[in-house]
Amino acid sequence: MPIKAAAPALIVAALALVVDYSTAKLKSPSATLHGSCSTSPTLSHLRGVLADVTHGWLKLDLGYAKTVAAIVNSNRFDEAKYLRNIELLKAVRQLESDLKRAEVPSALSDDHINLRRAVAKVRGRLITIDGVYQQFLMKPEQFPSQLSADGLRDLADHTTRRLGHLA
Repeated sequence: MPIKAAAPALIVAALALVVDYSTAKLKSPSATLHGSCSTSPTLSHLRGVLADVTHGWLKLDLGYAKTVAAIVNSNRFDEAKYLRNIELLKAVRQLESDLKRAEVPSALSDDHINLRRAVAKVRGRLITIDGVYQQFLMKPEQFPSQLSADGLRDLADHTTRRLGHLA
């Protein structure tokens, strides 16, 4: 699935999980009333779905890591991708807020934290992409200097190469 389609699908899947947490909480007490020592099928099913969604977010993070490298090495500004990135960043931040406020069954708390970490990684990549795009939009300030133009150019080239390695 392309990144463009994967991100919204994963946002919806994560939000659906938050809704499913409430149904798991409703079913859990009845299982303990019947003397069951094992986790309810709902919790085990949610744990599997949670792992799948977390894995999807981690794959999305790898995709955005490649996107960051491509944008850093690009010479052109793509306004449509820039605007789409801003929308996605807002949606991911809202998702993070919803995940933070979610009432998670204690049996799923570790898995939920892993999901939040994976979503935070993607948000970090989206912020990096936004920062690189912002560099296309900003007009650099000029300062008087006694340094040679060749020295400044070498420094800028070195910094650009390092950014490419860091991404």
